[in-house]
Amino acid sequence: MDTIDIIKEIETTYDVESIEVNGIQIWPFLRSKYFSFIENENLNIQNKEKSKVLSNVKRIKNIFYGLSNLFKEIDYIAFSDTMELRLKDDLYINKLFNDLYDVLGKDNILVIENPHYHNHYNINRLYMKNVMSLDFFNILCRIYSFNFSFKIENEEILNDINLHYGINIDYTSTIKKFFCYHKIFTLTLKIKNPKIVFMSDYYNLPHQTLIYSARKLGIKTVELQHGIINSKHAAYNVFTNIDELFFPEYLLVFGDYYTRYFGINNYFIDKKNILEIGNMYINYINTTYVPSKKTIKIFNNFRKKYDKVIAISSQIGIEDKLIDFLKKSASIYEKILYIFVPRNFDNDYSCYKFPPNIIILSDLDVYKIIKETDFHATVNSSCAVEAPALGTPNILINIGNESKRYYSKILTNPEVTRFVDTPEEFVNLIQNWAPKSREEIKQLHEGFYTINHKESLKKALDKIMNDTKL
Repeated sequence: MDTIDIIKEIETTYDVESIEVNGIQIWPFLRSKYFSFIENENLNIQNKEKSKVLSNVKRIKNIFYGLSNLFKEIDYIAFSDTMELRLKDDLYINKLFNDLYDVLGKDNILVIENPHYHNHYNINRLYMKNVMSLDFFNILCRIYSFNFSFKIENEEILNDINLHYGINIDYTSTIKKFFCYHKIFTLTLKIKNPKIVFMSDYYNLPHQTLIYSARKLGIKTVELQHGIINSKHAAYNVFTNIDELFFPEYLLVFGDYYTRYFGINNYFIDKKNILEIGNMYINYINTTYVPSKKTIKIFNNFRKKYDKVIAISSQIGIEDKLIDFLKKSASIYEKILYIFVPRNFDNDYSCYKFPPNIIILSDLDVYKIIKETDFHATVNSSCAVEAPALGTPNILINIGNESKRYYSKILTNPEVTRFVDTPEEFVNLIQNWAPKSREEIKQLHEGFYTINHKESLKKALDKIMNDTKL
């Protein structure tokens, strides 16, 4: 069964609303833990062990990252992460929030940033310098959790779910963390008293706890879409009427296409609170970005040597299978260049022994690479939705049926996206597909991304700030 089907079955079969600790429903935040576990099992993803000593040392150092910014007077708080940072004019910007900073005022927002792989960028290299580390709160939560105990009402329902579906989750640890974060965030929000709290995704535990804490205090909460939203994404498909305080009041989406997934039989959000704003970075790449002379020279040289140049966006979990697929493809016809874009450039890929026509360009982000290439390929990365907005057609590599499962009902136009199952099909399609012009592809894909992002953002913020019917 698909992850979404299992979650639907759980939420329509079991009385998950009745599982409580201290009178607070716990399924709204446990469900994220459950769908992540089920998804990993379905994809046979093994979490690689990392050095706990090294990660703990980094986390402790991160406590002091921008800590003085916590004591500044602000009107807004934004929770994001380092995965959203992109290099623009020698400074790192947030590809979701940067126009938000400009509209509301950089000095008027505190950014609390989750360091992926425990690393922050040098604050002097950031466009937005009013930033601090989420690890400050993570460490406080660890300290506070030692003295926290609780009793779960109707815990037998969780035990029945785990037994029936073969789920092995330490939910007690997650519950303990939730209440610790809730205590810390409530105190922080009372002191800072922001008008609005923004976040780049709602469903990781700190962000969801933040939403609950803010809404309990009457503070507005807004999520900016960061990736794909569809009928297969368990975070955005809620099948039972659980406590709405765990979900953002407003969702700002890339385009009108995404609103179709909300309404009847989906309890995630009130459809009238979904507002279309486009995407800051897509808008920038399409309208303002000019490749450097170095970039132009690199791609000109590629085109002298290769017939086609393909951008490959990778994904954690399925990466080994994707690389194996690419290596087989590369051996079939050597005059196709594959530019592999990892999720984490710090990983060592030398062990994969790439052939000469598979390379990594660490100086360019995935969007700047996609803009320059003939096709974009992936399994089911959200770049599959973003690439056509940049005028680049997709070839989706259907490993384990993941591409079709995720995108066959979304990316339905064969002028924009096509699916392949084997390396032979992949290479043949690259050689023989003559796609429409970039501008035509953008037009065929326009429902996914609203243009004029900054103006759309201003209108959305105006509505949110003047909306008193919450």
